Amino acid sequence: MAFLDESTQTQVKEILASISKDVELVVYTGSSLVVPGRDEPGHQRETLELLKEVASLNDHISVVEKSIAGDSEAQAAGISLAPTTLLREGGSSRTNIRFIGLPSGYEFQTLIQTLLMLGTGEALTSETSKDKLAELGETVTLQSFVTPTCPYCPQAVLTAFSLAFDNENIVAEGIEANEFPMLSQQYRISGVPDTVIKGHSTERVLGGQPERVFVETILKAAQAGVEA
Repeated sequence: MAFLDESTQTQVKEILASISKDVELVVYTGSSLVVPGRDEPGHQRETLELLKEVASLNDHISVVEKSIAGDSEAQAAGISLAPTTLLREGGSSRTNIRFIGLPSGYEFQTLIQTLLMLGTGEALTSETSKDKLAELGETVTLQSFVTPTCPYCPQAVLTAFSLAFDNENIVAEGIEANEFPMLSQQYRISGVPDTVIKGHSTERVLGGQPERVFVETILKAAQAGVEA
């Protein structure tokens, strides 16, 4: 059954029409085997079907399915949850923009805006933020926990994705909190959006805060020694 009705397909096709560069969606799937103490795989089939529907609306977008087990790229990137979707330019080896779970509800907006960013090469990051984050010399991971019914969540994920687009030392993950309850419990997620930022220290950004708040917290987590 199609996720997008005819009217929505028309709207999405019009929005994506400005894409001029190839975009690749790599969907990592896993076994249905339940590992004690870890979340079961999420909505893998639904994620693939939704992404393929979107890809069918623009010739520049492609979907590739891979298994986490035995995949060297997944291992190197630390990908362990399924489904995890890598969003990147066609032919790129980028692994630092990821969505974990089904990008449905308000997170469909996150998907579409990220496709536009990758397909046009235009991020939303300010020049001031780029300059401050240029001093990052190590990896900082942003995990934005979201739900499909939260209207404020896309802002947090898109901010993280945009910062990661411009800086390879930032790994940005959008995580569907309901789909991965054990991981959410591990970080004591009680409301969304909640972005866990991990570097030398672990910090948090609660809510859909302005970009400067994310930048300041990233630098704090990295112990960069720079006054934001």
